[in-house]
Amino acid sequence: MLLKTVHINNDIHQDGNLVENLSLQPFIKYLEKKVNQPGMLVPKIAFELVQRKFKDFGDITAENLSSYVDVFELMYHLAKGIPADQEVKWGLGFPVSDRVFYGTESFFNLVETDFFKISPHNAKGLWDFDFTNKQLFLLVLERFFDITPIRRNTRFFKKINEFRHYYELELDFTFVEIEVNGEMPLIDLASLNHKETVEYEDIIPILERFDLSKFTFSGFTICTIRDFQNEYITENLQDLINNISIYKGHDGLAKLNEILAGILTKNGVKTSFYPILKLNDTPILSPELGKNSVILRDDLFYKHYYNKGALYQYLENPTILAFGVEEGIDSENSKLQEVLKNSGIVSYACFPLVSNHNLVGLFEVYSNEGTVLTRNMLIQVQSFHDLMKQLANEIVLSFRNELNNIILHRYTALQPAVAWKFNQVAAQYLGDVLNHAQEAEQEKIIFKQVYPFYAAIDVKDSSFLRNESNRNDLKIRIEFVEKLIHALKIEERFEIDKEFLVRFEEVKQWVQGANLDHYILDILAFFQEDINQFIKKLGEKIPDSIPYLNDFRSKLKYSYEDFFSSSELFEKSLQAVNQTIKSELQDFNSKVQSIYPSYFESFRTDGIEYDLYMGQSISPLVPFKPKLLKEIRKQQIINVALIGRKTHFLKDKLSLPLETTQLIFIHPTPIDISFREDERRFDVEGSYNIRYQIIKKRIDKAYINNSSERLVQPGTIAIVYSRHQVAGELKACLAEVAEMGFISSFIEEFDLENLQGISDLKAMRVKINLENHN
Repeated sequence: MLLKTVHINNDIHQDGNLVENLSLQPFIKYLEKKVNQPGMLVPKIAFELVQRKFKDFGDITAENLSSYVDVFELMYHLAKGIPADQEVKWGLGFPVSDRVFYGTESFFNLVETDFFKISPHNAKGLWDFDFTNKQLFLLVLERFFDITPIRRNTRFFKKINEFRHYYELELDFTFVEIEVNGEMPLIDLASLNHKETVEYEDIIPILERFDLSKFTFSGFTICTIRDFQNEYITENLQDLINNISIYKGHDGLAKLNEILAGILTKNGVKTSFYPILKLNDTPILSPELGKNSVILRDDLFYKHYYNKGALYQYLENPTILAFGVEEGIDSENSKLQEVLKNSGIVSYACFPLVSNHNLVGLFEVYSNEGTVLTRNMLIQVQSFHDLMKQLANEIVLSFRNELNNIILHRYTALQPAVAWKFNQVAAQYLGDVLNHAQEAEQEKIIFKQVYPFYAAIDVKDSSFLRNESNRNDLKIRIEFVEKLIHALKIEERFEIDKEFLVRFEEVKQWVQGANLDHYILDILAFFQEDINQFIKKLGEKIPDSIPYLNDFRSKLKYSYEDFFSSSELFEKSLQAVNQTIKSELQDFNSKVQSIYPSYFESFRTDGIEYDLYMGQSISPLVPFKPKLLKEIRKQQIINVALIGRKTHFLKDKLSLPLETTQLIFIHPTPIDISFREDERRFDVEGSYNIRYQIIKKRIDKAYINNSSERLVQPGTIAIVYSRHQVAGELKACLAEVAEMGFISSFIEEFDLENLQGISDLKAMRVKINLENHN
């Protein structure tokens, strides 16, 4: 035990204003309570010893501490008994806890030099932040403001050889008494009001108003330092798990490997952590990110051995791989083990990290010379295995989410048929980003020579019906406003602004006119802005009208179900129709995918239209046969017929009866499609194929040649094509569907009037069998 005074960096600012007195009085009071209790021989001996010392030397001071060494040693044994561990780090300090005056030799050896305080790495609460005199501030709160005792331990590190070792200082203020000099300072928590999260800046006003110089601290503190290495690693691993998104690429792995290096703080022993993501059942391995790894770092080894399959085989069926460790721990010899030995590794262990039966990472411990791994070292590593497994799994999930984000933000929601291509391109791009490649660019997503299928199911006269629904609702609003204006003119209690009356008459004409859709935004703005301002002025002028005006305002809402709004009825009816269409299209897509993996994308209009693309480039591993096209065409016609039938029977159940038209376009030759990031959808690639896209957009308005009749009609399927060779195959397909009872066997054939930029289109039209078949 040593008697010397050493400063500890505990954020105490001793500027001469903090009042403290070294004293044994609190300890004496403690002993007085203990001596009369049975079995308290040691406290009785201590009490008698302190009394004698007091008689000879008075209370302790900085000058007479040497006279009390035997008392201090007795305190140590009261606290620790007779420790078997000679490395106990224990000491006695001044009451404001910035200096230690007595302690064990191991305590002073640790704190005297290069003992560095570390700040909380993840401050979440008010008292997690470090600030000057924090220990004293918390102590006063506890003693005088009935605040629950708050953990006050401070953390430090000391570099031992090449490794940081972490410790925690525990301060015991049991034998510190506090007196208030004058009036008790007030605590003002106003700066924390309505704060969801607290920053250090929020604490500053509280500290500035709370004067610690108003208190006197008497007694002494007890200081104990304990090893915090494992807890530090665990906390940091857990922090990584909870905040995995902030750790990116090489920097993230470097931070992680720095933490894991603290598991075995032995010279010559190194560690490596590497998460493994699989795409299409193949691990994504990066020599750059894995350069600290033994099993992945060497470029020659990586290329040579991965291609031969030994590394891949190990990653498919990973087990603990070890050699050069204590006898009885080495794993069975293998080709992979031989290559590792030849790389100069003396002692090695690889721990696979497996989550839900999937390999998510590898953790390696190794030495090139000198230190040999032992059983105890591996047990130490195993104690962190679950955390490392969880962390690896989170990194893999985060990486996969990064891929999905790239795909969702730059592409679109993936369908299984094309997911492989998006993953391939996104993984390559993300790898370039993580490795800090300059000007990383993503490869363009293109599928060549695919066969397109297109169909559209529209609600007949939907634009007209929507306008009429809006008109009916707006007429009701106009009537409400007219009644209010009429009532105000009779009572003569409120002078109506002439500009408002002119504006109202203008809106009224728009509602009654032919081009309602052209003025609809101006009309809605009038009701939302002008009317509200008018009502506000009226309420201010005639306060007793406010209850009536509130009721009036509620009836002018855009969707007011109290009056069975026509637009509400239209939208609900349209929603029911679209839900029926969507359900049938999902069944159709399921059938198509069971025949051949394809890309299917639907679009919501006043109805639903879709694109379907099929071809070898979309599913390169599944042989494509042209005869599949006929089967898909047949399923398409059946599906459209079912939609027409179901929407027909749905009509009588709708609040506003709606009818649908059914349209199919046949393009018999393959096209190229590419993904457009701006619209997040596939579009045709190349000028030749643009004609297909133009035709799709215009044929729903097509008329039969030399007539005023639209091609698309409720209760029928219209099929548009442009080449004569399609006609024979299409008739045969329609005949098969007719035999199945979905459509009539009679086929109408037409030439279509020319559309803008489009000519020579032909069409067939068949009636849907509307009998209620299942």
